[in-house]
Amino acid sequence: MWDDHARRARLLQSRLDARLAAYAQCAADTTDTYGHVAVDMTGNDHATLESEIEALLQEYAQVGAALATTLGDPLLPPSASQQHTVERHRELLAEFQREFYRARTGVHQALDRKRLLGTVKEDINAYRAAHASETQAYLAERGHIDNSHRMIDETLDQAYATRAEFRAQQDQLGNITRRMAGAAAQIPGMDRLITMITRRRRRDTVIIAVVIGICVTILLWTGMR
Repeated sequence: MWDDHARRARLLQSRLDARLAAYAQCAADTTDTYGHVAVDMTGNDHATLESEIEALLQEYAQVGAALATTLGDPLLPPSASQQHTVERHRELLAEFQREFYRARTGVHQALDRKRLLGTVKEDINAYRAAHASETQAYLAERGHIDNSHRMIDETLDQAYATRAEFRAQQDQLGNITRRMAGAAAQIPGMDRLITMITRRRRRDTVIIAVVIGICVTILLWTGMR
């Protein structure tokens, strides 16, 4: 009986070592040195390992208890080696349990952080999706405003160009007006000159007519004599 329980305890001890090593690696892969989630643990790997280890710990505790029970047989007094073996299995059971609980705590904390970060990310995405249409509307309105500004700028440029053209035409009209005023100022002098010329021609005509008349009179008077 003792030998069977001892062999079973050693087998469970070996299996626990292997499963706890795998679970410790799972915990190390789950979190980095800063406690951030490093790999995707959405599967059931950690849950499967936890179930296996819990079952092995329970079975190992039962085998250890069975070994301790065999030492209570009054017909077979325990040896020092057997008592040491029982005590050693108890210490190993406590050590396995501490290691398992420590690794499980780290894995669960990392998964909780991952769920929290995932929830926050989902909230952010939901917020962005909810406000995407509003943002698009703002962008569209801004585009309309920019187009209006461009149209206003073009209209102002055309107005400035028209005003500059009007100013140029106004300057040309001013020059023409000044020229016309200058010409009008010179016209009265020309009228006086023409008038004087006309008067001289009339005087010359009168003089010639008088001379001709005198000459005709002299000729007629001479002819009558």
